[in-house]
Amino acid sequence: MNKLGSYISKLMTTVLDSEQEEFVKELALSELRRLNVDVNDFIRKHTKDNIDKIKETEKKLLQEDKKNVKDK
Repeated sequence: MNKLGSYISKLMTTVLDSEQEEFVKELALSELRRLNVDVNDFIRKHTKDNIDKIKETEKKLLQEDKKNVKDK
């Protein structure tokens, strides 16, 4: 099983465990928030990279089309 998935599952279980001390639950919740930010940053960065690559490819294709029209 994925170690990160297992870690996140344990944190969520800790937050939901009514027998856990409130302090421990808050620590687990804080860690989940931190992981959430890290994952969102990763997604944003890689989504932006993909969008930039798509725009660059479209720009190249448009330039090639303009060149082909001029050559005819």
